[in-house]
Amino acid sequence: MTRQFKMIAGLLATTSAAGFVVAAFPQASLAGQKHSYDPILVQRYNAGCVEKLVGKGKDPAQAKQMCSCSMSNMQSQLTENEAISLLIKAQFSFDKDQETGMPTSLSPYFVGCKA
Repeated sequence: MTRQFKMIAGLLATTSAAGFVVAAFPQASLAGQKHSYDPILVQRYNAGCVEKLVGKGKDPAQAKQMCSCSMSNMQSQLTENEAISLLIKAQFSFDKDQETGMPTSLSPYFVGCKA
């Protein structure tokens, strides 16, 4: 992504699929993760994700574990900008995973995430 896109994303803030505000601010990587995301991005993703999973019948603690796992999977595979792009596109997706209620484009990041 271009620097201009990062600036626009940071300045205008875009609501994404999980119902959070996306902003592009690089952070240092955590152990075991290839990429690190802005803590606000992670928090908002997890909050929206937990809400969806609880709505699908998961216990809040199970939902939190699954969402955290999916975020870790995303961070191991995508840069922050790639994740932002994916989440923005997912916002406009009508295809939902029947098990999670999340957009199907996010389903690969739930692989291996059990509660």
